[in-house]
Amino acid sequence: MKAKVYRDPDRGRILLIGIAIAVAVLAAIAWATLSLDRTMKSGGAFTGKIIAKEFTPEPAQEISVGAGGLQSTRIDGEYLLKVETPDGSRVFNVWVDRTVYDEAKVGDDYYVIPTP
Repeated sequence: MKAKVYRDPDRGRILLIGIAIAVAVLAAIAWATLSLDRTMKSGGAFTGKIIAKEFTPEPAQEISVGAGGLQSTRIDGEYLLKVETPDGSRVFNVWVDRTVYDEAKVGDDYYVIPTP
């Protein structure tokens, strides 16, 4: 005896709808990525070269109040990177954390989002 095979009459339509939804989701992701890229470029963000590193010793004790109560942090000073725009027209001072300062080298590329 031959086994009966059930074939859904709507199989093709369901498959096409699934493909259409997948294409729409991918198109939305692509649009969001391109839109974010345009927003970042219009905001003045750029990748420039680090031309100098400066450390200004200003030992201080910083106290913060939060959910865990009072917390004290010792600060050695200010860590500053001087980053030149790609066209060489301006130099931006970028204050960074000590770990970023230690990892960065003069001549490296650095991504800067200028503050207003």
